[in-house]
Amino acid sequence: MVLIDENDKPILDNITNSAVALEMREGLKNLYSVLKGADEHLKFVFLTGVSKFSKVSLFSGLNNLTDITLEAKYSALCG
Repeated sequence: MVLIDENDKPILDNITNSAVALEMREGLKNLYSVLKGADEHLKFVFLTGVSKFSKVSLFSGLNNLTDITLEAKYSALCG
């Protein structure tokens, strides 16, 4: 099991410095690629964040993602 809280924080902390923000994004993409490579050993991976970064291919290294953001039964799970 892997829990990554505030997965977008490194990017958001550097949002006014686009070069650093891009570097953070690439680092996170590399991390998620490692998780994908360990897929057979992982039962559950849970990512939280405040921004929707799916449009910037941050998670292109992962597959089988389920976005539960707007599902009522999970609304109180993470605040």
